[in-house]
Amino acid sequence: MAGLFRLVFEGTLQALASAIVQMELLAKAIKTNDLQSANRVIELTELRPQIEIVDVSRPIVMEAALARAEGLEVADSIVLATGTVAECDVTITNDKRWRNAVDRLSRRPLTARGERFLDRPPVLCLDEYAD
Repeated sequence: MAGLFRLVFEGTLQALASAIVQMELLAKAIKTNDLQSANRVIELTELRPQIEIVDVSRPIVMEAALARAEGLEVADSIVLATGTVAECDVTITNDKRWRNAVDRLSRRPLTARGERFLDRPPVLCLDEYAD
C-alpha cells in the first residue's frame, strides 16, 4: 500500500474511493477509541486533493445490486460499483472474490445506465504483487 500511495501523492495515479471505505476506516478507529487513527483517516480522505471520496448515488446503488446478486457483501458491492460507475481504470482490493464477481457480472445483460453497458474495471489483488 505504501508504494501505491506514494504514486498517488506524487500525482502519478489518481485515487478514488467510495464513502463506504471512509466509513469502514473511521469505524475501526472509533471502535478502538484511536483518535489519532481517526484523525489520519480524515486527513487522508478529506484534506488530500489526490484522493476523491465518492458519495453513494442511485447509479452506484443500481450497479451494486448486480454485484450483491453475485454474492458480494453490501459494502463490497458498493465499493466495486463506485469504481464501475466512476469509470475507473482498475479496482484495487485484497479480496480475490471480487475478481470472480466481476467475471460473472461481465456476462449479465443489466446495466446501471439504461441501455449503455458499463465497462467494469479489472480487479487488481494487492497480495498477488506483495513481496
